[in-house]
Amino acid sequence: MRLSVVLLCLALAGVLGGGALIGVWALGVCLIFDSLCVGVYVLFLDDGQPAAPQVHEVPHLEQVLERARAS
Repeated sequence: MRLSVVLLCLALAGVLGGGALIGVWALGVCLIFDSLCVGVYVLFLDDGQPAAPQVHEVPHLEQVLERARAS
């Protein structure tokens, strides 16, 4: 897992813990703030490009046998 994601989760937990120490209303405000921050973080990570396919092509039997003969 990336260090930035771990640090983000720890920061969110700290904000929620601090809000819980103040009161229930502050915890609600912290939850709204954390949700907004995570949403903005995810939007900044999105580059707008579709995800690249993991498998480009499923090989046919002939291709597999040809590769096996070549090696």
